Amino acid sequence: MTGLDWGQFLAIGVVTVVVAPLLGRYLAATFRGGPAPGDRVFLPVERLAYRFTGIDPDSSQTWKGYAIAVVAFGAVSTLFLYAVLLLQGVLPFNPTHAPGMSPALSFNTAVSFVTGTDWQAYSGETQASYLAQMAGLVVAQFTAAAVGISVALAVIRGISGRARTIGNFWADLTRSLVRVFVPLSVIAALVLVSQGAVQNFSGFRTATTVAGGTQHIPGGPVASMEVIKLLGTNGGSFYGAGGAHPFENPTGFTNMFDLLLVIVLPFAIALMFGRLIGNRRQGRAIAAVMAILFVGLTLISMQAEAHGNQLLPTRVSQLASSHNIGGSMEGKESRFGPGGSALMTVGTMGTTAGATDSSLDSYTPIGGAGAFVAILLGEVSPGGDGGGLYSILVLALLAVFLAGLMVGRTPEFLGKKIRASQMKLIIAYVLALPITILVLGSLSLVMAVGTRSILNPGMHGLTEVTYAFASSAQNNGSAFAGLSANTPWYNTMLGLTMLIGRFVPIVLALAIAGSLAGARVHARTRATLDTTGPTFVAFLLGVILIMGGLIYLPMLILGPIGERIVG
Repeated sequence: MTGLDWGQFLAIGVVTVVVAPLLGRYLAATFRGGPAPGDRVFLPVERLAYRFTGIDPDSSQTWKGYAIAVVAFGAVSTLFLYAVLLLQGVLPFNPTHAPGMSPALSFNTAVSFVTGTDWQAYSGETQASYLAQMAGLVVAQFTAAAVGISVALAVIRGISGRARTIGNFWADLTRSLVRVFVPLSVIAALVLVSQGAVQNFSGFRTATTVAGGTQHIPGGPVASMEVIKLLGTNGGSFYGAGGAHPFENPTGFTNMFDLLLVIVLPFAIALMFGRLIGNRRQGRAIAAVMAILFVGLTLISMQAEAHGNQLLPTRVSQLASSHNIGGSMEGKESRFGPGGSALMTVGTMGTTAGATDSSLDSYTPIGGAGAFVAILLGEVSPGGDGGGLYSILVLALLAVFLAGLMVGRTPEFLGKKIRASQMKLIIAYVLALPITILVLGSLSLVMAVGTRSILNPGMHGLTEVTYAFASSAQNNGSAFAGLSANTPWYNTMLGLTMLIGRFVPIVLALAIAGSLAGARVHARTRATLDTTGPTFVAFLLGVILIMGGLIYLPMLILGPIGERIVG
């Protein structure tokens, strides 16, 4: 790794350490209840929304009521977006004359954006109208992010509170949008526009090239979509090239700014958790596990890409190094380099953003594996907005239970005992997505309708197919490339995978929270397991790594690890 690579890595770390606690404090004050920062500006907007929708923000729901509200909102949002995409060819505000999407692609895209996956089996600048982009996809990106925070808040109330209810979904959703995502998005969009990101409604402009030919230059409301795709840990891009497109991500500065938009808020949400439960050390312990995973996986990929392809002749590598272009530059932008590309990629794979600025298909086997493992571990490094927190909290409950078995004591977390009823739900949560990924991925590898889309045979092809299902199930949305995914089979199967990956964990997490809501909070004794210190951090980290290894190591050996060994 070069000095510039280390500088970028350290800069991201320092800014995150400084900003995340400040944002976590703001989030805690916002969602604690009662007077909150910005009431003079935000409260009238919220009241107008409540009056228009007939919501009583002071009412509270059981976990079942909360789950029904989340699923119902997702179903209605999906149907609306499906209709917009199917009919965009005859709807207004379509200067690029994008035709309506096919039913299978409309289904896949609608599900993708509503679930926060933002998997795109199409090229945005040519196949989506401005109306579909702004009134459909961008709105879904805002609401998907707000749903994630809302569910995290409900889980926090359930596992730590004394009431049998866990809050009001509609009030949580409204407050997340009005006080968090909209104001932060406006500020960040202005920063991107100041750096050269495109924000217009010009459609295509025709330019004459040096050779005398013509080229269509796409415009569009890019910066506004770019911000919420990152801040909301959504992914999805206005352009088919994603974060590698210079109109979307113009400079090395915007590349680092984009990464900060992705990772700071999830870390802040973990710290918010500590403040809301009145135990900041607990929030810092959770954030520490997230940070260790992020740092470890990022350094692995950055080092692998910095060393380049082992199959290149030694002389070629020496010449590249002498011209300061060492490392694996295939599939990467020169304005980012191997280090900056790997840093951005692993950072967005460790969340549910998946907004890479380079081609994963061109990464070295180990460099690509770093990003892949970040997804397979459940995207808790640091995970998506809200989703990363409730996922790691479920894993923390599992770790507490295992620790209790080891020392022969009834496990407790935040003073509440973890019993058989909770463990059944926790095991269902842990196994739901691996079963979905491995079963549907295996079907695609043995059926002709699935294998016809694989462009790279052998180990690399296995990685590409499994990555597609893992990315969809974990609501990441990135692609390893080399797979023709815009087919009826993959549009349908990946769409179903996204639905399972989004709503099954949400329902199970809410059920776990509901089973603990109102439970007796036991006083801490000398026998109580400390869940705030380094021992618990190491134990939780071990549980995450061992579980991920037991489930996915055989596939990784046949995929990227085997590819690295065989060469």
